[in-house]
Amino acid sequence: MVSRIPGEALRGRVERFYGYRQETGAPRTHRGVPSPWLTVVVSFEEPVRVVEGAGVRELGVVLGGLHTEPVLLAHGGRQAGIQIGLSPLGARSLLGMPAGELTGEVLAGEEVLAGAGELRERLVEAGGWAERFRLVEEFLLRRARPVPDADDEVARGWRRLHGTGGTVSVEELAGEVGWSARYLRRRFREQVGLPPKAAGRVIRFDRARTELRSRLGAGRELRLAEVAHGCGYADQAHLTREFRALTGLSPLRYLENEFGREFRFVQDGEEVTRRG
Repeated sequence: MVSRIPGEALRGRVERFYGYRQETGAPRTHRGVPSPWLTVVVSFEEPVRVVEGAGVRELGVVLGGLHTEPVLLAHGGRQAGIQIGLSPLGARSLLGMPAGELTGEVLAGEEVLAGAGELRERLVEAGGWAERFRLVEEFLLRRARPVPDADDEVARGWRRLHGTGGTVSVEELAGEVGWSARYLRRRFREQVGLPPKAAGRVIRFDRARTELRSRLGAGRELRLAEVAHGCGYADQAHLTREFRALTGLSPLRYLENEFGREFRFVQDGEEVTRRG
């Protein structure tokens, strides 16, 4: 995987661009797990197959709102594309609607992002990751509208949640921004997509998942109790319960599901093969 931080004009609205290329040699089902960011995925090769009950939707561009349950995505053994993490605070500017209207949704990108299909064609034909990232950034800049983002109080609360790794209480957040807890919950649902407590759970989980992936990639011992303590969980059992609730799997089963077979990914422009 290769990533790029967006330019200054998109900072605060776009978290990061990720380029990926993965070859598993066999069909697989991937879990799209909860994240603090709205997610746009532009596929270069096989379409993204969203598994919904007994059916499957095939989408070239996917837009997902914030969610607290895993989304099942299938592929035939080979996939490549760009993933874009959008801040819920800037959703109205880039998507034309507040993040709260997209909570739990998995949509064809063209339903919200006019021109997403044409962008996909240009990305497929592009000469490398640098050009692809430039095309994505230009596309988003053209879409950006000078409309108000989230309330200052909501933005302050969201940044505070991130700064504490999702561990600050709703009551403390409300006191800091000068609102009642009830009003803060309502405005968070509307403008972020999740109430503060649920948003904090997702932020804390994302932090723990990132730490476990980092340890796995570096060949370090996972030490779940240590990760749980460092990420604000009461203990390892609490960490495991949250992983089951948000991914449907225990931490080790989740890592095994994602990285248990040989896979390829792009890092610094090279293709590298590893075993999880």
